[in-house]
Amino acid sequence: MVTIARDPVVVGVDGREGSLAAADFAAAEARLRGVPLLMLSACPVRRPGGAHTTLTAFLRRVCTAWPELRITARNVTGDPVEALVAASRRAPLLVVGRDVGREHVRSVGQQVAAHAFCPTAVVPPGASPATDQPVLLGVAMTPDDEPATAFAFHEAELRRAPLLAAHVWSGVPGSALGRVDPFAYDMRRAQEAADRMLAEALAGWADKYPDVKVERMPLYDTHAASTLLDAGQLAGMIVVGARRHGLRSTQLLGSVTRTLLRDSTRPVVVVRPQHRV
Repeated sequence: MVTIARDPVVVGVDGREGSLAAADFAAAEARLRGVPLLMLSACPVRRPGGAHTTLTAFLRRVCTAWPELRITARNVTGDPVEALVAASRRAPLLVVGRDVGREHVRSVGQQVAAHAFCPTAVVPPGASPATDQPVLLGVAMTPDDEPATAFAFHEAELRRAPLLAAHVWSGVPGSALGRVDPFAYDMRRAQEAADRMLAEALAGWADKYPDVKVERMPLYDTHAASTLLDAGQLAGMIVVGARRHGLRSTQLLGSVTRTLLRDSTRPVVVVRPQHRV
């Protein structure tokens, strides 16, 4: 089993609308793990009263909503992305809010998720912690899946909630059907093959977490991101790995992950291959 870290869950707050949902989500996650919560506010330029007033207001609100939780707050001067990434070195989970503006997603949410040293949750405005809802895991069928799979099973166990494991495929699922025409094959056999591959990918984890109910979701679609967004409506959280498109790509996050971070109405947790869960 995964050893629960004692370091605090870290949430970045900046006074934007998305920070409210992020703070509540982070508090719920800290309570699930039995660890403290660290609220971090970073501002590139020191402004008298501004950042301090924002953090004080957030601290008062979260302490009122979560009285049993040990909460600390810290103001820092510097780039918000750099401050959050630095704080992620020891955190079990880093949480940031997604603002209504998409530019904010690119400048903070995606950058933090791409560079953080721990799993990163990007929370859209208005999202509730919903710790009683299932966890949706996007399975890409690559070796990079392992850290994301470990996080998703651990999260489902903490929540005592089902795990929905979705693999979106198009065409022939791997080489499972042998030599077949990719434009003329039996869809039922392909569906069975995809489900079998998904079951094999999850078998070891299901043994480690026998109390987690797993529902496999082999889904056929040419647009993986849209399909995962739809499936995410069944869950309280979406967990994905961070897989770039090709070794030469300058994007640290793949297009599916970037789309989920931008458009999901549910919190999205990005777990990179380098993360230790």
